[in-house]
Amino acid sequence: MTPYKLILSGCAAVLLVAGAPAHAHVGLEKAETERGKSYKAVFKIPHGCDGSPTHTVRVEIPEGFIGVKPMPKAGWTIKTARGPYAQSYGFYHGPLSEGVKQIEWSGGELSDDYYDEFVASGFIAREITDKALYFKVVQVCAKGELAWSEVPADGVDAHDLKAPAAVLKIAAGSGDGDGHAHGHGDAKSSGGKVTVGSLAVEGAWSRATPDGAKVGAGYLTIRNTGTAADTLVSVETPVAGRGEIHDMTMTDGVMRMRRLAEGLEIPAGGSVELKPGGMHLMLMELKQPLVEGGSVPVKLIFKSGAVADVTLSVRGLGAQGDDGGHSHH
Repeated sequence: MTPYKLILSGCAAVLLVAGAPAHAHVGLEKAETERGKSYKAVFKIPHGCDGSPTHTVRVEIPEGFIGVKPMPKAGWTIKTARGPYAQSYGFYHGPLSEGVKQIEWSGGELSDDYYDEFVASGFIAREITDKALYFKVVQVCAKGELAWSEVPADGVDAHDLKAPAAVLKIAAGSGDGDGHAHGHGDAKSSGGKVTVGSLAVEGAWSRATPDGAKVGAGYLTIRNTGTAADTLVSVETPVAGRGEIHDMTMTDGVMRMRRLAEGLEIPAGGSVELKPGGMHLMLMELKQPLVEGGSVPVKLIFKSGAVADVTLSVRGLGAQGDDGGHSHH
């Protein structure tokens, strides 16, 4: 073969390689985020199935990505499948125990010549410990389908997978954010004070209740050292059927109590005190009396997703507040 023919042959080989379909896998536009943050998952669909146009994109939502809502897409129909989570997670308006587990966009036609994106927003649960979440994506085409569903096992390099799932790396929350979903670390207790991220809960106590009483109360102070407000949205305790947040006011000589249905806002750089005669926690449908010298475990859930496990120390029946650790009667 002459050198000229060798050159032509080599060029042809290069052209064949360049013209071969490039099976870039489905990926996420933003491949890393923090726990306790809102997150917009943008799935990038780079090509069809060996030249065949895509008409369905199906995404399996991993555990820990909660409160998920898909974005509508012109020309495509959205179908979601819901189910229970493996556990309950702190969320904006209280604990969340179920949600969207799968999203399917169908009915459109994405030519192999074009690239497109499919979007879903949600929240990265503060409680998860995983360092990565894997979104398994099935791409169904007019001819055939591609299942991007492989998850690396221990000791396996993700780059060695032929059809890897879209991966989202998870970093620890930093405690700051957009005012709606802040990253918070685990709650820590020190000297009677419980801290979670930029929030601190201290001076938590309750009154003893008479035998047969079905309602108890809780008092405490919440401080917010962050740069954005947060809201206490719900209260849970195993000693009562339900917990609520109440405010008590005096109107025309009459004491009135109302439930704060939208929660209690804790201003940025400020604090809120829950005390007798004012705002307080209501422990409804008590399962047992609150006994002086005992304690009541309470879970405070905030709009940001922060969860603080607090212990109310039970004081005497007529206790009015804290004065050097003593109750007033």
